[in-house]
Amino acid sequence: MRTVTPSRFKRIVVVSYRLPFSIVAKGRSKTIRRSPGGLVSAIAALSEKMTDAGSADLFKKIVWVGKSNEKLKTETARKSISIKSLSERPASGVLNVGNGPLSRPNFEKGIYQLVPVAIKKTIDEKYYGGFCNDCIWPLFHYFPSLAVHDEGTFESYVYANKLFAEKLKRIVLPDDFIWIHDYHLFLLPGFLREAFPAATIGFFLHIPFPSFEIFRVIPRHWRDSILKGMLGADLIGFHTNDYSQYFLRSVSRLLGLETTMNSVMANGRFVKVDAFPIGIDYNKFNGAALNSSEVKEEKQKILSTLQRKKLIFSVDRLDYTKGLANRIEAFEYFLKTHPQWIEKIVFNMVVIPSRDSIPRYRNMKREIEAMVGRINGKYGTMEWRPIIYQYKSLSFSELVALYSVSHVGLITPIRDGMNLVAKEYVACQVTGKGVLILSEMAGASSELSEAILINPTNKQEIAAAIHKALTLPLRNRTVLLERMQKRIKNYTVFSWAKNILTSMEALKKEQEIRRVNLMTPEIESAITAKFTNASKRAIFLDYDGTLVPFSNIPELATPGPPTLNQLKALAKNPRTTVVLISGRDKNFLDEWFETVNVHLIAEHGAFQKSPGGEWSCNIDPDQSWKSAFTPIFQRYTDHCIGSFIEEKFSSLTWHYRNSPAETGQLYAKELREEIRALVAHENKLHVLEGNMVVELKKTGYDKGTAALKFVSNHTFDCIIALGDDRTDEDIYRSLPADAVTIKIGVTPSIAKYNLATQNDVSRIIDRLIQSDRKSG
Repeated sequence: MRTVTPSRFKRIVVVSYRLPFSIVAKGRSKTIRRSPGGLVSAIAALSEKMTDAGSADLFKKIVWVGKSNEKLKTETARKSISIKSLSERPASGVLNVGNGPLSRPNFEKGIYQLVPVAIKKTIDEKYYGGFCNDCIWPLFHYFPSLAVHDEGTFESYVYANKLFAEKLKRIVLPDDFIWIHDYHLFLLPGFLREAFPAATIGFFLHIPFPSFEIFRVIPRHWRDSILKGMLGADLIGFHTNDYSQYFLRSVSRLLGLETTMNSVMANGRFVKVDAFPIGIDYNKFNGAALNSSEVKEEKQKILSTLQRKKLIFSVDRLDYTKGLANRIEAFEYFLKTHPQWIEKIVFNMVVIPSRDSIPRYRNMKREIEAMVGRINGKYGTMEWRPIIYQYKSLSFSELVALYSVSHVGLITPIRDGMNLVAKEYVACQVTGKGVLILSEMAGASSELSEAILINPTNKQEIAAAIHKALTLPLRNRTVLLERMQKRIKNYTVFSWAKNILTSMEALKKEQEIRRVNLMTPEIESAITAKFTNASKRAIFLDYDGTLVPFSNIPELATPGPPTLNQLKALAKNPRTTVVLISGRDKNFLDEWFETVNVHLIAEHGAFQKSPGGEWSCNIDPDQSWKSAFTPIFQRYTDHCIGSFIEEKFSSLTWHYRNSPAETGQLYAKELREEIRALVAHENKLHVLEGNMVVELKKTGYDKGTAALKFVSNHTFDCIIALGDDRTDEDIYRSLPADAVTIKIGVTPSIAKYNLATQNDVSRIIDRLIQSDRKSG
């Protein structure tokens, strides 16, 4: 019996544009027909396995939310439809639900529940037909010239995503795993996160995510909405590592968020971004090819037609991304350059009907049919047609039979998220040893590297690949095929689902570790009361990012009159000691705060000054070390646009806030590593990583040692520290355990509390001042 690790989630709530069934009414009888598509096939295979003995612990139940093609009554929609398995249907592909209204589930013990979302036709035409298919689909498949940018379609897209969100709000339970699928619902994770901050949300994209240069073509507010919406998920999955990296680069460049190779911090949450290549139910396809009587019958029909000719096949949905015309042109070029194969091969080209009511697709269909007719007329005879063209859908048995007897699988999409046909073909090669020709632009190419990989736009390359496939020795074909079969047998659709599930469970644990403690009104009131009631209190304030917002030009980040007046009011009470502790140099702090009754600590603790006093230096004044490192800092400044060097008395600082986020982070990492290697054997210099800065300074001091020294010389019964930077972590670490430490921003910190934004600092200070006045 297969061992399955029990899940922490009681239900999986699958959300996609379509329900896995379309509802067909005939009189008082209603039937359900399974919808086409890779997602439905994958979840169908998963649901079948869930009904096996010993497998039910994977999930207790699957709820599928999607658009219904039937105008169900409110009562029906509320009660939904419950069935046992997506595959529980007669051979015709139709599942009978029962007579009369769908008010009673036909399968009382079913694990599957369908929840329809009603979308008006006028909205759907703009949402699905407009934004999804006329903008996102072409752009994400690298056809930017075909993308239509219409604000009205985007508004419908937003509206439709909100309809899904409203439906989910009524059915979601605390222990659900909400699994959102594909480009139709980019905004939904964000909407759900607003409604359910603690929800477990996954998002999987089944099409390619384009490179940054393509994605940025989308209007700014659309693309920002898409990225922010996706980041509402906890786990974001793609088919390949390339797609995940393209997404992270767009997040970094367009939203300015700091990313790692597989994660990003978004609104205080740790979001994981990774590749999860979808698999197939290998045993289902392989077993049918070996043992199914229906498949054997279909195979005999095909073989009797072939009469010992070798068969090349392709199966695609009608779409410009599939490279259909290119494929036909390449096959014609093959016949021209390899005439020895004339009358010895047949190319069975199956095109599955799709969107042929749209003019562009109708024209594409006519073009394909004209090309096929021309080639058959040019090369064909009374006994032989080089291309057998079928514009139809195939049954499962017909499909497996075609896979099984084909000598060559010709899968050449111009761009494809994964392409499961390639994997299905490999799984069905049980007697012959066929050869897979696969586009390097298909996501499956990263897994099926033993296939003959080709550029789908190069007819010469495709023609050469066909010849190679037809002449490849049996031993070579066997070795290559067995390697691919082993891989897709080991990583199936069940492995895919389980991998995502276990990744999500691990992620939830990591999120708990990284969780930030946002300050609530109750916490704020308690801090205010502690401050007001204390006889001697100290408040440590960082400058940039805390007292004032960041500026692209540091010299312009100056305190305005309201900020200066607040500091004066705060420091006016003799019980209060205000300490401004900053990485700024002493000249800047003198310029703006010399007349304010505050203590100043400059350059991370290198200099200290009491109100009305003189600066004292806490470090060795020798600066000769700078000459060896200034050229290195300058080299990085020359290469990284927007970066600059700031020289202080005690340090060299490289700023990259004005640089493109991805470029700045890359060069910052390289600079840190280079100078760390140079100072590794010394104990006089230290590399400091701040907010968009890399700083090299003398060792033996930091904000923490400066703060500790300050409090050691005084007696305080209330200490508050506010800061936003990594350098401020040293302050939190050095202060007494009962100190109130506050991190600005929603990133993880050893501080006890987090304030959401820098704007909240002024409000907190003002509340302390007002409370002081009332108590005084």
